[in-house]
Amino acid sequence: MNNSNTNSLNCPVIAGITITVDKDGRYNLNALHKASGGEKKNNPSYWLSLQGTQELILELEQQLSDTEISVSVVQSIKGGLNQGTFAHELLAVSYAGWISPKFQLMVNQVFLDYKKGELKNINIQKSTKSYLPEYRKAKAIELSVRALDKVFSNLPHLSEQSKQAIYADTINPIAGKNVIPLPKLENKTFSASEVGEMLGVSSNKIGRIANELNLKTEEYGIFVLDKSRSSDKQVESFRYNEKAIDVLKNHLTNKEIA
Repeated sequence: MNNSNTNSLNCPVIAGITITVDKDGRYNLNALHKASGGEKKNNPSYWLSLQGTQELILELEQQLSDTEISVSVVQSIKGGLNQGTFAHELLAVSYAGWISPKFQLMVNQVFLDYKKGELKNINIQKSTKSYLPEYRKAKAIELSVRALDKVFSNLPHLSEQSKQAIYADTINPIAGKNVIPLPKLENKTFSASEVGEMLGVSSNKIGRIANELNLKTEEYGIFVLDKSRSSDKQVESFRYNEKAIDVLKNHLTNKEIA
């Protein structure tokens, strides 16, 4: 196979870096890496070693073999003027997306323009400030989700509605929009104190009866995250639905009659 590159004057350019293309239409990943800023963590070799990347390569090779195209989707050339790792267009765009979504969109547009003969020199250095806040925001969301997941792992009874509400209250302000909707509660629920006021007993007694009758289940209410009455610690707290209140009321009435 002839691995010589096409004329660099006719190759796509990003951030002043010529993205060389070989005779089989594969793009130079090392050039893309340099155009993205050249951070060591974004080296093509790291991306190529990922299991997901290997699976993508195998799938692409399988699809191309079905069309009787025998060209390798990845080709590494060591030494000489044309050294580097060249990859099929779909892999090159995927690699760009691994670096950042913003870079992927830029690369994809440049490749489209290149194929249509509308070459443009896209300078991503000027746009760095525009997507850094987005990256930091995404990172903050990721860290927040991890932190909440860790908290929830220690709260096994917490309802899915409560988790969703907490996710929404935490993530939406960071995202600046409602990416996570607040859950719709089908039935109104009440705290032990509220139920106690309705039935004329203490909240502690409501809790004892609920435990005795095994009412702290999805049938009778939900677990929420609430502030502890004795400290600033957040604890699981059960909120009772109307069905639970009817059971509690009947139990207290029967006790009085007895």
